[in-house]
Amino acid sequence: MDKPRVLMKDVAKVAGVHQTTVSLALRNHPSLPKSTRERIQKLADEMGYRPDPALSALVAYRQATKNRPSEQVIAWIINVRDPKGVSEHHVHRDLLAGAKERATELGYKLDTFWLGHEYKDSKSLNRVLQARGIQGVIFGAFDYFDEPFELDWEQYSLVKVNPFPEFLEFDSVQTNQIESIRLVHRKLKEMGIHRIGLAVSEFEEEHKHFTYASGFYSLRREIPAEDWIEPHYFQHGADYKEDVRPAALEWARENKVEAIISNWNNMADVARSMLQEGNECRFVPLDANKRSLKFGGIDQNHHENGRRAVDMAVGQIKTFRRGNENTPCTTLVSPKFLKIPEQCPIKEELAQSLVSQ
Repeated sequence: MDKPRVLMKDVAKVAGVHQTTVSLALRNHPSLPKSTRERIQKLADEMGYRPDPALSALVAYRQATKNRPSEQVIAWIINVRDPKGVSEHHVHRDLLAGAKERATELGYKLDTFWLGHEYKDSKSLNRVLQARGIQGVIFGAFDYFDEPFELDWEQYSLVKVNPFPEFLEFDSVQTNQIESIRLVHRKLKEMGIHRIGLAVSEFEEEHKHFTYASGFYSLRREIPAEDWIEPHYFQHGADYKEDVRPAALEWARENKVEAIISNWNNMADVARSMLQEGNECRFVPLDANKRSLKFGGIDQNHHENGRRAVDMAVGQIKTFRRGNENTPCTTLVSPKFLKIPEQCPIKEELAQSLVSQ
């Protein structure tokens, strides 16, 4: 015969507290002292208490549908150096649009806080966040950042988009780059293209744990030795000012590259130079923007990444998870594959220009 289910009121009776106190303790609510929460949580576990999933779903539904007395704000923190980058660069624009969309759907408001522009340092930013009673903080696709950065971490639910800042161990969301590489490589092989080269920034790969290279090397056993091309790591520096195309062109020539796959859209210029020299070569982007959509390849799904970041932050807010994670997790969002045209767009453009002359 099954034992009767242990209820919250049973735990409250043994603990000598009100049932509401047990409810708060099991949700890790910060209004209770940490010692009280841990004592009740331990007792509930020893007694065999398990939450009722149906009841939990009902409570979550009521919380989601009831009118909020005031709008709760989630902070979206950025440190983009170029002001135009926020509105014009597709990564920041799409991430922010997705995040705002999802926040509105969940009854929250997403406000942008611009470190280094609106706020000179993290201390001034921290004061504003606390004064406004903000609980959720999302680091929205930071540029590289290694300066001192301190918030009162234990006050906030924390999520970051992509690996930066690396020294902050929060839950994060990013596109599955290994899947991106495998998708593009497989489609190019089906099209009869064999000499496929990966060209990526060594600086970015180093700080993102060589995710593109990992995807590329995972295909090593599937590629005949005569078609294998070592990835080209170009040095652009942290300021993004160095022209990386000459070295990439030399690499493409030496390896007789038939298709360059890269998250840098200026690699299209390298493919164009190869074609002008009489070499078959095309460019396929791993992070297509408005101008490079014509090449097919990968849509990194930044919009969905922004939405997932808000989901993660709201989940932490509702379960009172605050501060750095002991075991942070990363959510990988699947990219969208954009059909690669049979005819190389650059080759067609060059042919048309010759005809017009």
